[in-house]
Amino acid sequence: MVDFFGFARELLEKKRAEIAEPYAEAELYDLLNPRLQSDRFYVQFAKERGGRVLDLACGSGRLLAQLVDAGLEVAGVDVAPAMLERARRRLGDRVAQVELVLGDMRSFSFDRPFRSILIPYCSLIYMHTDADRLSVFRRCREHLVDGGWLAFDFLAGRVEPSESMPSLALQGIHPFTEEVLVGVVQVKGLAHDLRLLNQINYTLPKGGGSAPITVCASREAVVEPERMVELVDEAGLAVEGVFGSAALETYEGGEECLIVARRRP
Repeated sequence: MVDFFGFARELLEKKRAEIAEPYAEAELYDLLNPRLQSDRFYVQFAKERGGRVLDLACGSGRLLAQLVDAGLEVAGVDVAPAMLERARRRLGDRVAQVELVLGDMRSFSFDRPFRSILIPYCSLIYMHTDADRLSVFRRCREHLVDGGWLAFDFLAGRVEPSESMPSLALQGIHPFTEEVLVGVVQVKGLAHDLRLLNQINYTLPKGGGSAPITVCASREAVVEPERMVELVDEAGLAVEGVFGSAALETYEGGEECLIVARRRP
């Protein structure tokens, strides 16, 4: 239970909850959370540049389907077989149009390069060291055509060495079972660039009765934008912009940051 603290740990110790995978309900999360502004940004970004596009750490295929619908030649990489299976189901009849590859973002490989590579939804939180992040960016450069583009978002800033107050992460009614779903998140700082997230999920059955409780944990990297720019540059990519969100306003602080870069010759 080293990854659990506070109320999540208490629930486990008293056997009132079970441990679940952080993205066990990925498809459900997508159903309860309609398209984000970042979805529109990434689709438009790739569409304007044309050519082949790679969705790196594609997860359950949320962005893949939209890229295909935009008429793009698309590939996706993810390290989790279960996520790729969800992506296949989401794509349905369109799955034949997407090259799906099981692989690590630090070591993926394709025979043909891409015009654009996208790393959306703060997927870089799972790269906990500069060495990991540099490996990702170098791999991206190797897979971009000359002048090709990289766009990614990440958690920015520094982590406070304390525990946050619990906050609501998810609430809604399951579209199929009509269960009421509530998720509460709490964050604990482990280092200036690493945080531990605990989420407690409550499921209230439609007809009443006991409410199953699950808890999940994830360790997430937080990086100062200046350092991320240095790593992108070291990998052989030229930073074209550092933004506060998918709205492309200049970054002026906060935990959301988006970087656009281009492959140097």
